[in-house]
Amino acid sequence: MSSGLGLYIHIPYCLSRCHYCDFNSYRFDSVQVEQYLKALAQEITLRASSDAIRHRLVYSVFFGGGTPSILQASQLIGILDHCRAAFTFEADAEVSLEANPGTVDLPKLRALREGGVTRLSVGVQAAQDRLLQRIGRAHAACEAEQALWMAREAGFSNINLDLMFGLPGQSTDDWSETLDWAIGAGPKHVSAYGLILEEGTLLHQEHRNGVIGLPGEETEAVMYRMTVDRLRDAGFEHYEISNFARPGFRCRHNLVYWQHQDYLGVGAGAHSFLAGRRFYNELLPARYASAIAERGTAVVWSEELSAEMLRSERVMLGLRLLDGLELEAFKDVLGVKDLSASDRVTCLLSDGFLRLKEGRVQITERGLLVANELIVQLL
Repeated sequence: MSSGLGLYIHIPYCLSRCHYCDFNSYRFDSVQVEQYLKALAQEITLRASSDAIRHRLVYSVFFGGGTPSILQASQLIGILDHCRAAFTFEADAEVSLEANPGTVDLPKLRALREGGVTRLSVGVQAAQDRLLQRIGRAHAACEAEQALWMAREAGFSNINLDLMFGLPGQSTDDWSETLDWAIGAGPKHVSAYGLILEEGTLLHQEHRNGVIGLPGEETEAVMYRMTVDRLRDAGFEHYEISNFARPGFRCRHNLVYWQHQDYLGVGAGAHSFLAGRRFYNELLPARYASAIAERGTAVVWSEELSAEMLRSERVMLGLRLLDGLELEAFKDVLGVKDLSASDRVTCLLSDGFLRLKEGRVQITERGLLVANELIVQLL
């Protein structure tokens, strides 16, 4: 059996679009959903039988979106069962599902757990209703609390909470309150991301027009520092720039990305990385379904990565992990035999943004605050 891979399944439907979202998502349409799921099943069958996939072991599955939990439990379990029949799964494969409060109830969650979903990722974002409304979330804080209670009643022990800081009108006290709430909710994993104003989103337009203001860089830095300190004090391992886990509960699927391993994406707009090649599918669900029916594939772009590109990506992704990157791999990307030959690295080490530890190059706590800029500077 060849090495394993991660499997990503895209469900591109939502009740409504959040004001910060630029993901490939569309308003729910029950008729279109049936057509989409038929095409998705066909793509899964075709991909699983390909030479590049046939002997691969699937060790993580991630239902992303959109809002996968908007589908019926029977539809989601039907997709998962089809995958299990088509692919060879590792015995303890992690199966994650993104879910939003308000789109789940206790019977649905029980069915999902019994059907093989092992990990639930709940989009909470904030603990204050006014902030949730401001960013266009379709739930209230009390619904998030209720969703977590129901998830535990349904048998889910591996639960992630998605949180967001740097929101319009959000103070450090608001963020402190959200962290308190999240820690008290008892998840096994927390993802805490700073808001990014993506081109084409409502928040981006409002900010450009001066309708909203955002916390400044210094305030965001305080929020991030607060996140790291509070979650570490609560017993979470800070293992990636924006991700924190109880021991033994790091997200296996996301580690596939950060460790530069192979993954297959199925569904509209899904991206894949296999054997040094990147490719992605048609974005629009209707065009995706038509392409699958007519051509047996919906791929609209692909690229073979050069050895240099692959090495650079490995550094870019690997340095996001606090475990860092093996020293030899790091030197290989830079094309040096000794780090002292690189002025960039020498400066970053002496300024305390990088460190050498046990044969690995790691970003320091100081470097975390400017990680993206630091990685760009290196490459």
